This record gives sequence, C-alpha cells and structure tokens, in this order.
Amino acid sequence: KVPIVWLPKNPQWKNYVDVLQKYRFASYYKNTAFVTVTTVIFQLMTCSMGAYAFARLDFRGKNAMFLVCRAVLMVPRQMIIIPRLIMTMRLGWLNSFAGIIIPNLPSIYGVFFLRQNFMTLPRELDEAAMIDGRSFFGIYWRILLPLLKNGLIQFGVRTPLWSWNEILWPVFVTSKQSLYVLSIALANMQGQYAQKIPTQMAAGVLAMAPMLLVFLIGQKQMLEGIALSSIKA
Repeated sequence: KVPIVWLPKNPQWKNYVDVLQKYRFASYYKNTAFVTVTTVIFQLMTCSMGAYAFARLDFRGKNAMFLVCRAVLMVPRQMIIIPRLIMTMRLGWLNSFAGIIIPNLPSIYGVFFLRQNFMTLPRELDEAAMIDGRSFFGIYWRILLPLLKNGLIQFGVRTPLWSWNEILWPVFVTSKQSLYVLSIALANMQGQYAQKIPTQMAAGVLAMAPMLLVFLIGQKQMLEGIALSSIKA
C-alpha cells in the first residue's frame, strides 16, 4: 500500500492474545529465555577466564593454542554440525535442553574478543596487585574484570542476540513441541498458518521485542567495546 501506513488506525490487539494463548508462545518464551540466559552466563564466565589466561599468563604452548583457536574461527559452523549431532546422539541428549544448550556453550569468538579487551589494560595493574599479595584469580576477579565493563556488556549483548535467534541447531536436536524455542515456533507458523499474516506479524513483534530492548539498553557499551577490542591485536 502506498503511501506506507506505519501505525494502523484500528490495532488488532486480539492477535497478540491469540499468539500467547492459542499458539503457546508463552511456553516458547520460557524455553528461549532459559536457553539464552544459561548460555550468556556460562560464556561470560568461561570466556573471560580463558581470555585472561591468554592475555596475562605465560605458559608453554600459549601462542600455538591461541593460533589454533583463531584458525577454528574460520571454520563454518555448518561443517561441524554433523559431528556435533553424532556426539549429541551418543550422549543421549536428543530432545532435551542439554542437547540444545551444551554444544553451543563454548565460544572461541568470546575468548578472542575479551582477550583483546584484556590487552588494553596496563600490566602495571597486575604487578601492583601481585605486590599486594593477590593471586592470579584475585587479579582477574577483583582488579581486571571490573575494568572490562564495556567489553563484557558488548559480549553480553551480542551473545543473547545470537542465542535468541538460533534456529539451525535446535531444529536438529529436538522434535518435541514442549522444547521448542521461538525461532522454531515462528518457522512452523509460516508453514501451518501461511494465510494468517496478521498473527504471524504479531508473533514476530513479540519475538523481536526483548532483544530490541536489550540492544537499546546496551548499544553504547557495545560500540565502545568494539572500539576497544580493535586497539590491540
């Protein structure tokens, strides 16, 4: 329709009620939130510790290990999805939250990105903390991590955006409707309810709204974190 009408004269709020009640979107919201929050918390913890080790500690084979990690970043996820699926089947994780969440927990990108942020911090901080008797973990947890706020927020915004929209892996590992996430539910609506365009649009808005809010809240820190990560390689 020309000209484009951005806001309808008579909004049909019933579509949103139908999506939440008739199409069980409340249950899909719960599943997606659980998967996303678990992934974000685990990755923030493990990636920041791995990044600290690569940026600050000296150990045998560190550069070779980091080179291998960087090389893995160049491998498309589609190339390893079949081996991951076979491992998931052998572990008995099909049709379970473990199968959806655990294979996606490791993040080499997160280690690489946060390592760059750690390297922007002066090493004098570590030396001063060691003189005060801090352990390596104490330096990481009490000294350096609070200074990495922008980088952590940037990674903490990017990870839920990716996890919330992930569809390829959940489609492979689950066929139970009770375990569906929003991305699968939206894809199914396009096939089963192709003629109900208003309902699909309402579902799309509901699925997009939480991540749009997350981005709007963290966009400033997200941009600052990207800038800092490019200062040192």
